[in-house]
Amino acid sequence: MSYMIAAAMLVIGALILLFIGSNVLVGEVRNIGDTRRLRGRMADVSRSDAVLDEEVDGGGFFEMVGRATTRSQRTLTEFEQIMRSTGRYDAGAPYWLAGLRLVAGVGLAIAAFVVGLLMAKMSTALLSGIVGFAIGYLGPRYYLSSLARSRRRRIERELPFLIDMLLLLVRSGASIEQAFRHLTQEEADGLGTIKGTLDRLVNDIDQGKGYEVSLQRWGTRLAVDEGREFAALLIQSLAHGTELTAALKIFSDTLIERRMNGARMTIGQRMTQLTVVMMLFMMPPLLIVIAGPAVSRLIEGLTKVNGG
Repeated sequence: MSYMIAAAMLVIGALILLFIGSNVLVGEVRNIGDTRRLRGRMADVSRSDAVLDEEVDGGGFFEMVGRATTRSQRTLTEFEQIMRSTGRYDAGAPYWLAGLRLVAGVGLAIAAFVVGLLMAKMSTALLSGIVGFAIGYLGPRYYLSSLARSRRRRIERELPFLIDMLLLLVRSGASIEQAFRHLTQEEADGLGTIKGTLDRLVNDIDQGKGYEVSLQRWGTRLAVDEGREFAALLIQSLAHGTELTAALKIFSDTLIERRMNGARMTIGQRMTQLTVVMMLFMMPPLLIVIAGPAVSRLIEGLTKVNGG
């Protein structure tokens, strides 16, 4: 009887300790999660350039994984530039990309390992898993980088047309704010990518952020050097009261000249590449055609001499 009472008390004590320990464990896990989220937010604030930090977080599973596994500021800065160039500006965007590539790498590694194990032996399955992880880990970054480059090229093509439209509207008597609002209300075929950034610019002005902050945010959203320079030009013109028409005309001419120099440089590079291709693939057949008969006669003559 006493043995049963002692056993019951031992079980009850173990349950009580298990309950207390589980509560402590859950509390510590929550504290760790809160600490990680706080550190992530502090890293976002320290990494932010004070013009995009008010964007709404996308959240999601990939961002949670990225915040839990990514600590390199260099990687976060690189991913932040990629995501901004694709059109996503929230503070959690670089963590989202970091989490996406990790989850994709692990998922493809497991899938490739299972397929290789079912269809071949263990060594092949391990090799398939490594290849799957490499594809899943590098693929999202490469794909989003290509999207970012494509968007930057579209913005670079649309920016001269935007400057010409602004110059036309300012010359007609409209202010720079009225010109931006007009461009957001009208359908412009040449501003397909930039128009979304103009909508955000007008929204920032309506929210009372001020012209300087709004234009800084707009220049950063464009994610090209010419866009940031153009935003800085508008800020300087508004701050010092200089004539905006002349400034726009000078910047438009500078941008055109810069594009012409870039085109000349590209043409020079293409000519060099074409020269190398001609030397590798056209010169050998040409030499064979020209020198072939002479070499054939020389071989024929040597044969006759040796035979004679």
